[in-house]
Amino acid sequence: MNPFLFTGILILGVGATVNYFLGVKKNRWLGKRLSVQSEEVLAPTETNYVNIGGAIGYNFRYQLKGLWNEAKGTFTFVPRHSLLYMPVSFLIRGGDHYYLNIYTDKRLPGEGHIILASHLRKAKIDGLEAMSRKDIELGGRKFVLLWRESRILDKLEKTALGFPEPQTLVHFCCFADNKTFFLHLSPKNGVIQNNLSYFLKNAQVFLEK
Repeated sequence: MNPFLFTGILILGVGATVNYFLGVKKNRWLGKRLSVQSEEVLAPTETNYVNIGGAIGYNFRYQLKGLWNEAKGTFTFVPRHSLLYMPVSFLIRGGDHYYLNIYTDKRLPGEGHIILASHLRKAKIDGLEAMSRKDIELGGRKFVLLWRESRILDKLEKTALGFPEPQTLVHFCCFADNKTFFLHLSPKNGVIQNNLSYFLKNAQVFLEK
């Protein structure tokens, strides 16, 4: 075998191995960081985590108390341990993601969304064309407000303007039919606590007697 080719293959193999272990370590650290913040903010009485693909992420389910019955969610990571797939994942998914649904027994004023404009089509919102719309800018990024009932608009606008870190916000939703709130963040270095705390506190504004 050509010695230069052999050396190249050897260097590539060593690099891939080192990258694998460093990538797995980083994603596990991110998983721990996200779970700690989630539990600090949501204060669950019971927790359950299910691993996804080793170092890809977790599905989680929390039992809650007070105004909220339950939380379900997922956090997923770029496959930092795969030199070949990581660039593809960045192009397709754009980074790490945190998804959360929280459920209540209270009535909600309708359906409303705060969504990153570039994510609008990916969200696949039912009946999108029939909803009222308003374009706004948060943290230098373009967002869209969507609603069906006009009485939710004021709450939706105030919520949008109050997010402490809009640069990681992708989607907020209040959905009356199944009494749930949805949050989608694209965290930077595993930081979600400020937006998550704000989300949980401000969701109470939408609750009706």
